[in-house]
Amino acid sequence: MDLYKSKLYMSDLDEMIEHTDILNEFRGKSFLIIGARGLICSAIADLLLYYNEKTDAGIHLYLVGRNKEKILERFIKYKNSKDLSVIEYDSDKENITSLLPHKISYIIDGIGPSSPGDIGAGALASLYSNLVLLKDLLEYACDEQVLSTLYISSSEIYGRSDKGGPFKEDDYGWVDILNPRSSYSSGKRSCETLCACYADEKNVNTVIARPGHIYGPSARKDDDHIAASFSYEAAKGHDLKMKSEGLQLRSYCYMLDCASAMLTILIRGKSGQAYNISNKESVITLRDMMSLIAKAGNVSLYIGDNGDGILKAATSLDNPMPDSSLDSGKLLALGWRGLFDAVKGADHTVQIIRQAID
Repeated sequence: MDLYKSKLYMSDLDEMIEHTDILNEFRGKSFLIIGARGLICSAIADLLLYYNEKTDAGIHLYLVGRNKEKILERFIKYKNSKDLSVIEYDSDKENITSLLPHKISYIIDGIGPSSPGDIGAGALASLYSNLVLLKDLLEYACDEQVLSTLYISSSEIYGRSDKGGPFKEDDYGWVDILNPRSSYSSGKRSCETLCACYADEKNVNTVIARPGHIYGPSARKDDDHIAASFSYEAAKGHDLKMKSEGLQLRSYCYMLDCASAMLTILIRGKSGQAYNISNKESVITLRDMMSLIAKAGNVSLYIGDNGDGILKAATSLDNPMPDSSLDSGKLLALGWRGLFDAVKGADHTVQIIRQAID
């Protein structure tokens, strides 16, 4: 899939550039982005690469992932750009710091399993490997005097709470530490604490983003998050079938809004602090969001695995939070505003996939 074939996607990037006042502050700087093909990080890279193209900003991106060819395929428009370098990295084989150049301005760490299937198959990596990688990156940031390092965490760190959301950054519920599914939330919590330790003991400027439920056309075809898989199905004209009632309340955010929020936190956030990412115009139930995706694709949404209303029992791999809505007050205080409400975001997601799909 080539997103750059979509006129609507390029229009969305134009809109983001027009309304994102911080981009000018990155002129002449360099970025190391870990997990470059992911939903969020690929959107950040697109925004910076397109800003470079339009303004000759001199921003250099080092994109890191397991497969160099797949990264170049994803960013095919910029495959031969002087402003793009790709670093192939396998956490099972090498230490990332041996592959990095000197004097990178900013680091964004967005690697790691997040979809239900990936977490189920890689609980140990989710808990341990990401912590080791982050430690190496923070040591590099300390040695190379990196201006700011952003760690992408998750709203799942809040766990379950009797009062539910919207969660503020210091509202912590409980996590079942003996459930392997908790490797994700526990791993994220550990990484956040590591960031706080480096900020305090070694004066490393590090900030933390806690995104809610991010969606959009930058999701890969094999992403098994329901918003991603349903968006692709709707774009193909297929009816959608939910296996649950979908009453969970969630903070949804279009991936380009999320990208601008991440960059805002990176440059304006206070070191050692965490910031929720939530668009107040997109705090809706899972079912309502899937209804918007179905409407965007002009398809039907059915409840029950076979459209018969018979619901699937929850499993240990499901998100354990019935209400994961987030309070975005700290982020809004940094000057960020979302541009895509749930209706616009769902519609653009499906239309862009239709325009870009192979």
